[in-house]
Amino acid sequence: MGKRQKIFSIQLPYVDNHVAGNYENLRLAGMYLRNVLEKSSEKSFYEMSVSPAWVDSLNDRNLVDYIVNREKPSVIAATLYLWNVERTLDVLRSVRIRLPSVRILVGGPEVVTDHPFLFQSSIPDGAAVGEGEHVFPGILRSLRTGRVTDYKSVAWRKGGRYVWGSSDVPRSELCALLPSAGYRLNTPNSDGIAYMETSRGCPLKCAFCCYNQKRQGVSFITADEVVARAAILIRRGAKEIRFIDPTFNSNPEFENILHGLIRLNPGRRVSFFAELRAEKITGEHAGLLHKANFREIEAGVQSRDPAVLRAIGRPTDIKRLDRGIKLMSNKGIKLTVDVMCGLPSQALPDIRKSLQWASRVKKANVQFLHTLLIPGTALRLKRKEYGLVSLETPPYRVTSTRSLSSENMSYAEGLAEKYTGRLMDSPALRFAGRKLPDLYDEKVRIDLSRAVPLTIPGKHSRRAIIMKGPELYARKSLVCRIVRQAIRTEPHTLWQFVVEPAGEEPLNLFDAIVSEIDRFPRHLLDNMTVRPEGYRRVARRIFVKLSPQGKYGRNWVAAVDSFLRSRFY
Repeated sequence: MGKRQKIFSIQLPYVDNHVAGNYENLRLAGMYLRNVLEKSSEKSFYEMSVSPAWVDSLNDRNLVDYIVNREKPSVIAATLYLWNVERTLDVLRSVRIRLPSVRILVGGPEVVTDHPFLFQSSIPDGAAVGEGEHVFPGILRSLRTGRVTDYKSVAWRKGGRYVWGSSDVPRSELCALLPSAGYRLNTPNSDGIAYMETSRGCPLKCAFCCYNQKRQGVSFITADEVVARAAILIRRGAKEIRFIDPTFNSNPEFENILHGLIRLNPGRRVSFFAELRAEKITGEHAGLLHKANFREIEAGVQSRDPAVLRAIGRPTDIKRLDRGIKLMSNKGIKLTVDVMCGLPSQALPDIRKSLQWASRVKKANVQFLHTLLIPGTALRLKRKEYGLVSLETPPYRVTSTRSLSSENMSYAEGLAEKYTGRLMDSPALRFAGRKLPDLYDEKVRIDLSRAVPLTIPGKHSRRAIIMKGPELYARKSLVCRIVRQAIRTEPHTLWQFVVEPAGEEPLNLFDAIVSEIDRFPRHLLDNMTVRPEGYRRVARRIFVKLSPQGKYGRNWVAAVDSFLRSRFY
């Protein structure tokens, strides 16, 4: 038997500008596929590696170098989400240029038959919709033998188009799909956080969600299995276990699970998190959640308007929901309450009413979420019927509806800040100063009075370029060239363009840099953030670092900070 072909599983993270935060990137798909491969006959022909956590911080150039020079795969299996699909396709395009023979497979929530741009890219050789465990061995066999699968959920690129199969994919219970409880890759991350799936599918039929579109019916693992898996994770160092089910208390053995976790965690050393339906919570449930040490619960409220809830396929008994929220809150459980904006038939009074209610929930963390027209969802298919206008690229955010203008939605964002006291995303604390607390760890220093490097140094997807020198306004064309080079070569990187002037410079310098940034399409992060006062640039920002030797007037510093604050977030 010859050498086995190498499969490399990659899943790029969501990258934001919160300098103190860690990347949270659940590589469960890679672990599941590797487990399936190891149990199939294809293990004789393939071996599989999952991208290590440290590559999450790499920029595109270094990530491509890593894949090509270190992994050297024959096959790449990429998991696509709305926050990584554009970047992943660009990375895979670059990998294919350097490894022309590599075969590229894609799966994940972003893969749907009518995706707006995935298949136009012609990057994937094969694509799978929905659960991949059943079809993965067959896909690998097809790559090896040339006889393609005939699954309805799998498309193969043939010439300039993609061809879907005609056969149904067999369904299995979740217990047959998950890796065993003791699977070696099933471990907590470096922060002691572990993730567990206890159900597949969702009993709700929310029109804005694609989860229920990908699987008919719901499958659960038993309470004994949940507790057994939790016990192994705790032995392996888990300090917190986060259940990733869309509706944790839909499990018919929900109460037995809670009793089992209480027995497993008598000293309450381990904490738990779950998302559940608050209207199904009883007094007994709230007590058990507290005893088990569920320190945080997420409850999707979305809207308080029954008409809106009916339109999105999420009818809710508001009185029972309020009771469930109160029961958990009174037990000291921290609640994350989701309120949405831009839903069908939704108007400002409903948003205000929902935010007012959520802000009165004791110690609640209120998430104000804009509706996204995610490919494959019922809401996206009905967008014309409801008069929903959205961005054409990720995150597909709804920008206006028949009952909410774009101005209304910006005003609603202001209401969210008023009632919750929270600023969404991560605004810069200071744009101009001798100390800048918001700068990224990787700092590239360029002396503009010397030769400027042809390639921007650095390796991370979040970088600060500190440009220093006298008379920077006279060198603004050079500054703009560096900005242009950075964004053009790394459009998915989050850039901080830090100017360190020797003395006061005209504000026109910063205006020129802003104009240079605006030449490029908006970054995903720009489209994720909505501000009450209008558009603010988020992913590529300008800062001014005051030199210890420089002399700057207070009025000038204040004017610079005000100028930058009016354009950046």
